[in-house]
Amino acid sequence: MNRSQSNLKLAERGALISIVAYLILSAAKLATGHLLHSSSLVADGFNNLSDIISNVALLIGIRLARQPADRDHRFGHWKIEDLASLVTSIIMFYVGFDVLRDTVQKILSRETTVIDPLGAIVGVGSALVMFAVYLHNRTLAKKAQSKALNAAAKDNLSDVVTSLGTSVAIGASALNYPIVDQLVAIVITFFILKTAYDIFIESSFSLSDGFDESLLDKYKAAILELPKVSRVKSQRGRTYGSNIYLDVVIEMNPDLSVYESHAITEEVERLLKEKFGVFDIDVHVEPSSIPEDEILDNVLLKLKTYEERLQAQQEYSTLLADNFTLINEFGQESHKEDLVRLQEEHQIPFKNFEIESISQKTKLIRYELHNQVHTSLWRRHEHWQKVFHQITSKQEK
Repeated sequence: MNRSQSNLKLAERGALISIVAYLILSAAKLATGHLLHSSSLVADGFNNLSDIISNVALLIGIRLARQPADRDHRFGHWKIEDLASLVTSIIMFYVGFDVLRDTVQKILSRETTVIDPLGAIVGVGSALVMFAVYLHNRTLAKKAQSKALNAAAKDNLSDVVTSLGTSVAIGASALNYPIVDQLVAIVITFFILKTAYDIFIESSFSLSDGFDESLLDKYKAAILELPKVSRVKSQRGRTYGSNIYLDVVIEMNPDLSVYESHAITEEVERLLKEKFGVFDIDVHVEPSSIPEDEILDNVLLKLKTYEERLQAQQEYSTLLADNFTLINEFGQESHKEDLVRLQEEHQIPFKNFEIESISQKTKLIRYELHNQVHTSLWRRHEHWQKVFHQITSKQEK
């Protein structure tokens, strides 16, 4: 079982605990509310009843989301978790408006009933139970990275508030302020509707492939810290349940080989998975534009300057590669350490200086000097270095 499957298993446990708690509390509140004639307690009971329905829908959605990818669902069934949340919000809207209608009718009919203050005890007890469930589900939602369970945890917290409000309303009614009970019932109803609205917006945003732009900014900043990545050209993110899928287009130096480019894409994937928990990443590489100092004409001027410095016996230590070899017109070899000892400066009258591009980071230089033809091979890694130099007499050419 992979990590995402394990997370859904944890989310299932949270949904089951919520269902059991809501079953007990809704039965207690509805029964007590009708016996004690408390509108707010009945409204709170219906609130918990809607929570049962929403958590059952959540549980079904989570179990369906755990199904592996198949022929018709190449990305798996993760979005069913979001669909379950959407269904939950619709159910909560229905229950909320139904309770609101009943409460308003009672207010308009000026119906008055005697409320037993013992009902407040039910509200306080319910608040304590739901606060414990909230703490458990919040911890579980973070561990499972489940948006649906996190929404359920928020609903648990709203139930704590509404239960406490119910207790206050019952107490006020017992002190001959019955209208307070009905007004609190309306407030509780709005809590139901507000929670339903939040869940609806979040689930519909995910189902329509909406994605948090601030996350894309964080991904971009992290990717640009990797060496050899010139630019993040575009990003497209979407969520499947609690899993993030990301398409990234990055630009890199065109000199890089396919092997080097592929290695960097793997590094990008590893970074996003380990640092941000992105479930699936598709990285596409495009060549970046050639920098101004790498245009052939500019490279020619740069390498000509380097050749002049070397012929003037300058900067041997930086411009010559460690494996540099010089073959003179007599076939004699010299190496970097031999030339570093020579430090005399003299004017270099170059003639017919030419450049031939072997590749973006390999150039062949030819020029005439003192009736001799010089041929140099330059390569660029982090900076340009000469790796080979051959001298032939002009007559031999």
